[in-house]
Amino acid sequence: MGAALKHELIALIPALRAYALVLCRNTIECDDLVQETLRRAWRGRDGFRPGASRKAWLFGLLREASRGGLSYRWRTTSAVDDRFTRQLSSSSDRQWRMRYGEILDHLAQLPERNREALLLVGGSGLTHEEAAEVCNCSVAAVKARVSRARARLASLIDLDDLAPLPHRTRAALNA
Repeated sequence: MGAALKHELIALIPALRAYALVLCRNTIECDDLVQETLRRAWRGRDGFRPGASRKAWLFGLLREASRGGLSYRWRTTSAVDDRFTRQLSSSSDRQWRMRYGEILDHLAQLPERNREALLLVGGSGLTHEEAAEVCNCSVAAVKARVSRARARLASLIDLDDLAPLPHRTRAALNA
């Protein structure tokens, strides 16, 4: 079980990191949150229910870790690190970061439940059923939340003004 679980955890790191990055809006915090999630997954591996979705289980652990007060140790250097990172980036990278920041700002305006459902389904690739498991609600509630989030986000963002967005990100926003 250990080797198979290890490979599954490693394969899901990019998806966990993408979700954590939206939650934290900072790469240092994001990496800490993913590390904490993986630590919890490894320690609690015996509690995983056979037949359940490993991906949904991990996203649930990440969600719990993000709400569990881990941020106390993240706030000290992040602003300084991000400022220097932005200064070192190229102008096209800077433009993308600004647009990405705008999208994150618009996402932050969504009600928390709707934002979370959209990020789990549209951003992290979980099925509606897996997202319902993570959010501890019905599949119908997740579908409704995703629908409301997409409609609200579409009203906030003019996708035509975001032309250089990578196809994968644009597809996730339009899905």
